[in-house]
Amino acid sequence: MAPGIPHFRIGPASLGTAVALLALAGTLQKASAQLSGPAPRIRQTVAPIATPNRVLEEALRQELFPVSVPDDQGHGPDPGSAEWHQAKAFQRRNACSAAGPLRYAYNRIDLNADRQDELVATLIGPYTCGTGGCNLYVFQSGPKGKGLHLVSKMSLFKPPLVVSDQRHNGWRDLISRVRIDAGHGYYARLPFNGRGYPSNPSTPPAEPLRQAVSGVALLDTNDDASPTHPIPCDRPAIAAPPRGQ
Repeated sequence: MAPGIPHFRIGPASLGTAVALLALAGTLQKASAQLSGPAPRIRQTVAPIATPNRVLEEALRQELFPVSVPDDQGHGPDPGSAEWHQAKAFQRRNACSAAGPLRYAYNRIDLNADRQDELVATLIGPYTCGTGGCNLYVFQSGPKGKGLHLVSKMSLFKPPLVVSDQRHNGWRDLISRVRIDAGHGYYARLPFNGRGYPSNPSTPPAEPLRQAVSGVALLDTNDDASPTHPIPCDRPAIAAPPRGQ
């Protein structure tokens, strides 16, 4: 060692601490660089529901894997017949199996102040996710509790979903992150237009969040402890949810 140069010895424990601090600093720097503009104020974070929901699974399969029983000439079994149902189930099961592993997370929340909870769900897997995010779905209960009715489908969803206290057309605004590139992004507000929510948070009528608003955070699948459930390909369809689901 050259004379006059101080000599510092770093032990294994100190080295580990230094590496951890550098990693934390890098994470904080990356996080601060990723999002521009105001962020929502999270009043409460609600974990995804821990029990699977078979009615939701069937609704997601129908949205993910639409099937057509008639052939190119319009021939096929009579609609509503047992053969027709079997053919649809066979096609959907094959499409589901070909899509690879898929998992979903969901929450319940009353979005339109009718005292009936809607279901919000996200699907995680190579079939539904890309660098910009994953698919998000909003469902209402169908008439007389039969099945679920799709209100909106959104692509490029990045968790968590923030349900704002502000409303448009009677429904609470949704807030989602938008990825511009690896180092930039922002929060977008998705207002309800009377029929549904915007299908893409990065294009109008979705718009960048202009001011910090408060809300409840759902579908936080960034948390490794958050429950997710597999989408089974071979379960029979059911029309009504079990009690408490």
